[in-house]
Amino acid sequence: MRKGIGCVLGLLLCSAPVRAADSLIFGVTPQQSAAQLAESWVPLLDEVGRRLGMSVTFRTAPDTQQFERRTLAGEFDVVYGSPVLYLAATKALGAQAVARQRQDEQGVLVVRADSPLTHVGQLSGKLVAFPAASAFGGTLLTQAALKQRGITVESRDLSSDESVYRAVVDGAVAAGGGVLRTLERQPADIRANLRTVLTTEAFPAYPVFVLPRMGRSKITHLQAVLFSLDDDAVGRAALRRASLQGVALADSHTYDAVRPWSVDAVQAVLRGAAR
Repeated sequence: MRKGIGCVLGLLLCSAPVRAADSLIFGVTPQQSAAQLAESWVPLLDEVGRRLGMSVTFRTAPDTQQFERRTLAGEFDVVYGSPVLYLAATKALGAQAVARQRQDEQGVLVVRADSPLTHVGQLSGKLVAFPAASAFGGTLLTQAALKQRGITVESRDLSSDESVYRAVVDGAVAAGGGVLRTLERQPADIRANLRTVLTTEAFPAYPVFVLPRMGRSKITHLQAVLFSLDDDAVGRAALRRASLQGVALADSHTYDAVRPWSVDAVQAVLRGAAR
């Protein structure tokens, strides 16, 4: 399967989407490499497509910024992305949240396992990596937690949670931001070399959102299929493979608590998409 996935990654990343009436293009935010995302998400989307009775095609991007631009350019019909990207997409495209990962999101700050830093206060003035300026858990939640504690760090934006963890392990930065969920699914050799110094408050996790062009009946059908995945062993296995612990309802009010402190991040995403 790895070989087959590797052969088509260029198409998944770079080709212009081609839509048919009986197909959907599903964009997945690049918290991991494209190869790892494809390996975990393609089986889930195949199962979603089987239940929908139509083709569901996986798409991602090399980094968060390009994924945001592609989302706001309308390249995807359905998106699994950060709450910040969702809020930007509601403004730009009238996007609608239909579901979310059931497990709430918690940001984490990690250091090397052998780092002399023992508590978060010692990060003051240190170089800390974050996955992207708009990344919800890995950047916004962790930076808000640092600000609440009066801790100022030198920040460096990287392309994904995975790249942050590797930068910490390699010693390129003193610490890095990510989310508990992505940290737990890192390879054993990476996890063994990381130690958590901060875990943030929990907030509603990444939404699945859709563009209005799908039409009400297709949106309702998709929502029903997503919820059905929790109802049987095949669906639950597909969710676990994509590191999703169930599906919960999401709507226009789910992320109201996020709106007040993500205004600047949302505007930055919109500006980036306009370039």
